[in-house]
Amino acid sequence: MLAWIRTRRRTILADQWICLHADECQLPTGALIEPYYVLEEKEWVHVIALNQNDEILLIRQYRYAANICATELPGGFVDPGESPLDAAKRELAAETGHTSLDWTALPALFVNPARQTNRVHTFIARNVRPTQNAVPEPSESIISIEFATAAEVLRRIRSAEFSQALHVASFYLALQHTGHFAPA
Repeated sequence: MLAWIRTRRRTILADQWICLHADECQLPTGALIEPYYVLEEKEWVHVIALNQNDEILLIRQYRYAANICATELPGGFVDPGESPLDAAKRELAAETGHTSLDWTALPALFVNPARQTNRVHTFIARNVRPTQNAVPEPSESIISIEFATAAEVLRRIRSAEFSQALHVASFYLALQHTGHFAPA
């Protein structure tokens, strides 16, 4: 496979959240595509937080763009200069008040390599316990938390209650890694 060649880039928007480019690209065939939009975002993290019973810590919060209350995994952005593991620890504590001393990294997944440059880093945190008050960001001011079994999360995936594609992918990575996968 031959790579495309970017012949020109125009930045449409750049702020602390995203950077959107309109590129002109030359394909190996010689054809030109313009504009080809590329979205740069920060790296993301997801945490599969397991308590002593191997139940998974889930959060529920409002998601403006889809206008839904979503059940999902704790997670968020990796800040500049921060490692994905440090971001995962920070996000778990901030969103849920839980911490862990036992962390395992799973393979990072590209969010959408056709248009986006970032990846989601998934971590398993074992034996999580509440150690502090949650301090969510202003946009996450109302978060509820609960623990659920893997079977319950699978049921919620089938019913579309747990429906964010990347969260589902992170969940399945963790199931494969931990050996808890039990088809239902």
